[in-house]
Amino acid sequence: MLNSTKNVLSWHDLLFLDESYMKWVVYFLILINQCDRSRTEEICHRFELAPRVARIFCVERFAAAGTLHWLERHLPVPNSVLYQKLAGFRTELILYMMAVTRQQKVKKAISHFFTRLRRVTISIKGRDLKKMGLEPGPRFREILQATLDAKLNAKVKTRKEELEFARSCIQ
Repeated sequence: MLNSTKNVLSWHDLLFLDESYMKWVVYFLILINQCDRSRTEEICHRFELAPRVARIFCVERFAAAGTLHWLERHLPVPNSVLYQKLAGFRTELILYMMAVTRQQKVKKAISHFFTRLRRVTISIKGRDLKKMGLEPGPRFREILQATLDAKLNAKVKTRKEELEFARSCIQ
């Protein structure tokens, strides 16, 4: 597991992403991988870890493990689903998931998320929907999310296509 973690961190560092992350957290996640929640809380208490860091180990790690289990059972999935499953996790947890999985298809999916999907955004905003005659409300979020999903799944590429897609969602 430690070798796998070293390889994953080396791979990530070679991407030259301008983002900082805590390598030690990824290694620590590996070291406590088999600990249950109460044991993990005890370890965090003994090391007097800051609450925000302890949250990674005591709460977020278990959510990541659930997502990893889901990915191992359901891949392949559309890019939008992969994005939805991984976008909420901090870098350390995604790298942890990549290090602990034994399934090559999961490693590839996480790699795809990091290198291609993670920074995908849409160029349209709420003001564009207002110009189309839509009143502000929950539908804004639904339409913007559907447009992002379409972009992630390569159904739209340009701003013009995003606008056309959003317009089709309104009607």
